[in-house]
Amino acid sequence: MCAVLEAALGTTTFSEISMTSTTAPGAERRWTDLKSFINEVSEARVWAGFHYRFSTRVGREMGYEIGKYVVKNLLRPVESASK
Repeated sequence: MCAVLEAALGTTTFSEISMTSTTAPGAERRWTDLKSFINEVSEARVWAGFHYRFSTRVGREMGYEIGKYVVKNLLRPVESASK
């Protein structure tokens, strides 16, 4: 996701993205950088006991490489509706 959005937007920073928890009422997190968001989600999976830290690191790295492959080999430019 990060590599694809970075390629589409030209950056990993943005004005703001926020997420509200469905299981912890009132808990809301905000980010202005996609990599910070991905790192926090990965860490949360370790803290919750779903994964080991090394597996989230490998998953992030693999996901980034897959995203780069998708950008290079599968994405096509958006065609203008005015044509």
